Amino acid sequence: MTELREESVETISFGESLRYHIPLSTLKEGFFSLSIMSLMSLVAGVVLGMMIDVLQALPGLFLLITPAIGMRGNIFGAMGSRLGTALHTGMFSTSLKNNSILTQNIYASMINTVLISFALGMIAWLFAMLLRIESIGVVEFVLISMIGGIISSIFVLLITVGVAVMGYKRDWDIDNISAPIITAAGDMITLPALFIAIILIGNESSTLHNILFILFAILAVLNIIVTIASKLDIMKRIIYESIPVLLLAGVMSTAAGIIINSKLEGFLAVPALLVMVPLFLEKNNALGGILTSRLSSMLHTGLFNPGILPGKEILPNVLLIYIYSIVIFPLVGVMAFAVSVLMKIETPGLVNMVFISTAAGFIAVAVVNVIGYYIAISAYKLRLDPDNHCIPMMSSIIDAFSAICLVGMIMVVGII
Repeated sequence: MTELREESVETISFGESLRYHIPLSTLKEGFFSLSIMSLMSLVAGVVLGMMIDVLQALPGLFLLITPAIGMRGNIFGAMGSRLGTALHTGMFSTSLKNNSILTQNIYASMINTVLISFALGMIAWLFAMLLRIESIGVVEFVLISMIGGIISSIFVLLITVGVAVMGYKRDWDIDNISAPIITAAGDMITLPALFIAIILIGNESSTLHNILFILFAILAVLNIIVTIASKLDIMKRIIYESIPVLLLAGVMSTAAGIIINSKLEGFLAVPALLVMVPLFLEKNNALGGILTSRLSSMLHTGLFNPGILPGKEILPNVLLIYIYSIVIFPLVGVMAFAVSVLMKIETPGLVNMVFISTAAGFIAVAVVNVIGYYIAISAYKLRLDPDNHCIPMMSSIIDAFSAICLVGMIMVVGII
């Protein structure tokens, strides 16, 4: 593979005639970030495994959980990808001046958070109404989404900026690091943040709920006005390009919630499966994020010409994703089982959990590689910034397809 940075690196090769090379530094950075991600996502799995009573008390909440988790990765994973591209093209700096790339990315990500969090609450409620799913009301959906989204975004933003600054100072390829860590941070922080939001609004009067709903609606409108009136061109472009794709991603991620919600009784009967959900979904999202971040940087720096079929320069990236998969998907089952045993909750057994995560993961990752390439080149050919479109679209498609793979494999095993 042609490296994104011009440096002499140790590599491993595949095929004597084809000579596909993957730098060992890339593998080390990726496995390091995926390991950190596993621990962070495990926190989310534990929280979800402990939310049985909440899920029973608030019907339809899963329609919000999956898109809310995914959206943190979508918004800030895309930000990490943009900052990675800025690093590769020599445009990144740690300056916090109002017109710097870093500052405008921060502004754009927080505005996107407010607008999309409000929209996700509405989308979850609309799906529940259209599909006649028993659920909480629109006000509760929006309040939980907004409060949880704002709280979690503050922390994920700090992590995203921290990864970019550290990568800048230590000369890391943050395309291999930012997506897994940011995705996992979104998992780890969003679920507790949603839980806090539920507690905060749980005992308040409906009148106060309505007042907060109106205030959040006004906040969303003010953010739209600020965006339109702003003279910060980078920020405006990010928001204008991101909002449509983030809305579409929200709809598709809600579909993942609907799939899991349809079998929720089975998940509640075997809570270890709930522990596995964040681990499994976000591992696939992280792999998609690594792939699309690398392809976006390669497109920006002219390292390959997009064609209908992937060229040989793309194959090392595909091989890289499969190498990661061989390790991480069995690990998902092992970790989910171990934590479930420690929590003393019902499990289907170690062998079943490893088989489910591995088999479902290998099916899902095949889709990751195919869709990742075509999303990247489609955005490029349409003259859209791949950094703004690839990760959100990948994440949403992967969420829905991964949920299908996971639920399908659990049904094959006969657990639900």
